[in-house]
Amino acid sequence: MGPNFLCIGTYRAGTTWLYRVLKEHPDIFLPDEKELMFFSHHYDKGVEWYEKFFEGRHGQKCAGDISPTYLSSPQAAARIYRHFPDVKLIISLRNPPDQVYSLYKLWLARSYTDKDIGIAIEEEKEFLDNILYWRHLSRYLEFFDRENILVLFFEDLKEDPKAYLKQVYGFLGVEERYPESIYEKYNQYRKPRNMIVENIITGTGDLLRRLRLLKFKSLLNNIGVSEWIKKFNTKREKKDEMPKEVRSRINEYIKDDKRRLEEFVGRDLSFWR
Repeated sequence: MGPNFLCIGTYRAGTTWLYRVLKEHPDIFLPDEKELMFFSHHYDKGVEWYEKFFEGRHGQKCAGDISPTYLSSPQAAARIYRHFPDVKLIISLRNPPDQVYSLYKLWLARSYTDKDIGIAIEEEKEFLDNILYWRHLSRYLEFFDRENILVLFFEDLKEDPKAYLKQVYGFLGVEERYPESIYEKYNQYRKPRNMIVENIITGTGDLLRRLRLLKFKSLLNNIGVSEWIKKFNTKREKKDEMPKEVRSRINEYIKDDKRRLEEFVGRDLSFWR
């Protein structure tokens, strides 16, 4: 027992929205924990540990795992194929500079960095590595057929959530359902009022992950404790923009990778800039 579809990435590209919406569908089972991260972070626990998260599936046509850490993981593709060779893969991608800036703002909010973005992207390999989408996708193509991979774009989600979701339903072969929640926004950047409170929330979640207590973490999430605290601990702030010089550097960095991705998906991605 395990998943027959995975959403493998990327970070900050609508995966939380997809998790919330798909979890409402009666023919789709998703574990209570959104990001199991088994194939990227917890593989040493063994596949039996992973499959326990799907024991709650009772007759649903589809079961999935939404873990955006899988796309950029060097080992995940081979590991997934070893255990679930027929699994379907969903990939949601986002304009690289926007993805980097969104992840950077999240890191700021969680005190993972206090550096200027221009310095942070040079010192932290993850920021730029994440956005080499074609390089990561090509690893999966070594194992999985093209018809089992659905590539989506975050910008399409923002433009028309219903059309975006229609692609997912068609790919999974389930009935189309469009709850009101498709127009809600999840996991947006927020500026904490108090960093001590914010670090307690984040630290508790990270600790539970390290201890592999994901079911207990899911219970807390379902109760809504962390969401309530986050709402209380958020202050309004004007949305700022990535410095133009940094945006240009990122666009130059991903130029060749972007061209290869365009060829693969058969789409002009000039709206990424």
